[in-house]
Amino acid sequence: MTQRSSVLALGWLAFFMADVRDGLGPFLATYLQQIGLRQELIGTTMTAGGLAAVAMAPLAGAWVDRSQAKRAMTVIAALAILLASALAFSTRSARWLVASQVITGLAGAVLAATMAALTLGLAHAQGFKQQMGRNEAFSHAGNMLSAIGAGLVAHWWGAPWILAIMGAMALGMLLSVVRIRAKDIDHAAARGMNTLSDTPAQAGAEAIPVSAGAPHGFGTHRPLILLALALALFHLGNAAMLPLLNQRLAATVADSSAMLWTGIAIVIAQATMVPVALWVSRSRRFDISWFVYAAILVLPLRGLLAYAFTSAWNNIPVQILDGLAAGALGVATPLLVQQYTQGSGRFNTALGWVMTLQGVGAALSPSIANWVVGKELHFGPAFVVLAGAGLIALPLYWAAERARSTFKNTSQPLLVS
Repeated sequence: MTQRSSVLALGWLAFFMADVRDGLGPFLATYLQQIGLRQELIGTTMTAGGLAAVAMAPLAGAWVDRSQAKRAMTVIAALAILLASALAFSTRSARWLVASQVITGLAGAVLAATMAALTLGLAHAQGFKQQMGRNEAFSHAGNMLSAIGAGLVAHWWGAPWILAIMGAMALGMLLSVVRIRAKDIDHAAARGMNTLSDTPAQAGAEAIPVSAGAPHGFGTHRPLILLALALALFHLGNAAMLPLLNQRLAATVADSSAMLWTGIAIVIAQATMVPVALWVSRSRRFDISWFVYAAILVLPLRGLLAYAFTSAWNNIPVQILDGLAAGALGVATPLLVQQYTQGSGRFNTALGWVMTLQGVGAALSPSIANWVVGKELHFGPAFVVLAGAGLIALPLYWAAERARSTFKNTSQPLLVS
């Protein structure tokens, strides 16, 4: 095997990890709605996993920065998610449902950190942008395939059969990890350290000057903080939208095949994300910030469409818009963090902090949305609330870009410790 084969295995790891990392995802919310759980409990269950991921993200990033056992961490986290998903389908106890999602959130944060580190460690800074695009394309293709399988088996044989799909994807993931050679991983590059073949000039990265004697700390990073806050608001509006579409279907339309529609919605979004991810990673005409602005602007439009049209077929345009936004941000977020922290040796830690604030928004999204829905099933106003979060995110990202320009022309540090 060669370095090239390890990079290829990384792509397949992204393909199979797509289904495993998020556990049952939107299928769980639809399943809990179908078995008659209270809206508040559904929201609490889904939020618990998000909050666990939030708490774990900076720890996972710092852990991965310091560890050379990135492949072993990936395997252990994947098995934990598989077991937690089996628990979620075997109980109606609020305590155990919440526990299953906490485990999923903790392990999912580890998987996100190891995937980012393996990508930077194998591709280095000069190949990071294109490899991230390939990873995201593989990831969305994996999500699409697993969603088709999960939607069909849940429709024909029941929701617990989704575990069979997850098990098959987990097996493929483990085989992909084995194909990545340990000696091909540059652990210094994986942390965001400059190496001889990895200088900012060669990478084309917009490295921000680092002052050797300056204080370290997340509080000194105004661009990163503003970026993280903008992403938090985006995900506050985005995270609950797909589950809520299918919860509305399950709650208001008899015999609506909500589980099948959940699978269809995911497939549509993922099919859109594949070309978008490749476009973002390869585009020379538009820079990364252009794609982020576009992604944020899509969210209010998506929410208004979900509010205005209640037919199951409305899932299609709403999910196409989801694919456009998520496909762009999936590539853009780690690229922006990598550019801000080039040479610092704290890439995964910084990404963990950004993902933490982003995760706060995603974690609160289902609770807020289901609280608005309530016993009276006010789904329409819930979509309006979610759409409004995107409008607030836009000026915050604009401020982040302004702060970024200022930092590029100063010697202020951009290290996160």
